Amino acid sequence: MSPLELVDDRFEKLAEELRAARPVAPVALCERVRALEPPPRRGFSFDLPWRRVFPAVAIAALAAAVGVAGVLGIVHGSRSAQRATVAPQARQKAIKRSLPSRRANLQATDKAFGAAVLAVPAPNSERLQQYDASLRVRVRNQEELSKRTQDALRLARKLGGYVVWANYAAPSRSGNSNLSLKIPIEHVQAAIAAFSGYGTLVRQRIVLKDLQQRVDDLAARIQRLRSRIARGDGRPQDRARLAQLLRARSSTVKRAQMASVALTMVVGHKAASAPASRFHRTIDAAGSVLVRELELLLYALVVAGPLLAIGGAGILANRGVRRRSDQRLLERS
Repeated sequence: MSPLELVDDRFEKLAEELRAARPVAPVALCERVRALEPPPRRGFSFDLPWRRVFPAVAIAALAAAVGVAGVLGIVHGSRSAQRATVAPQARQKAIKRSLPSRRANLQATDKAFGAAVLAVPAPNSERLQQYDASLRVRVRNQEELSKRTQDALRLARKLGGYVVWANYAAPSRSGNSNLSLKIPIEHVQAAIAAFSGYGTLVRQRIVLKDLQQRVDDLAARIQRLRSRIARGDGRPQDRARLAQLLRARSSTVKRAQMASVALTMVVGHKAASAPASRFHRTIDAAGSVLVRELELLLYALVVAGPLLAIGGAGILANRGVRRRSDQRLLERS
């Protein structure tokens, strides 16, 4: 027998003796080992009281956001107050510097408008004329606009005229009233004077066109056609032509009898509202900051939400694997 075979034989006998003499732990000792808690983990522990930590963190974050918004609101409110104070002062200084030139311009404008009103040409009573006038008047407010619109309609009917069309838009931010009126030409100056007094005259335009020559030409052509028809040497279409000329003369005469007046009334610009108080400016600025913070928070959640979800799932899976590993180790023992 070789030495290697002798060694293998002894090794096998030694292994069998060791297996037969393997110590067995008592049942009580196994129960005590199973009852033992696992040792604390080293490093950062995730076993935190989340039910208490989350509300505390949320309240702290909310308080910080409100505090930052309040501070920024106070700062921006103060700056707005300074701008609101400096801007009117600068505007007042500019107005004071420009008052002389503005007064001169207003006086020149008033003189020009007064001269224009006084220089309104009167229709010639001895000739037929087409009279067209357009006026733009600025009134104080919506109530004045409604009242003056009704006054213009009543005046037109009182003078023997009528309304061609009317467009009244109110209430609105900038109300206006557009009227197209027909006024007997002998009363058109009185109507224009009344309309100009409804408010501030902004624009006035009057156009006169002589129609007497056209009516005289039509009358001469009508007379020649009538004479030809009376002699019996006229053409077949002369009667139709005569009727056409009669209608043209009648239309021209009616146009000369009624003046066309286009009246536009607008509401003047409203006075600038008083600036808001510092408290309201602070609240507005703080609200704007809070809205901006919420937008940033939502953006961060949208961007980092999937990453946080993946990280949390990984942590939970790791904890589950460790628990199963510990459980298997206890079962083997």
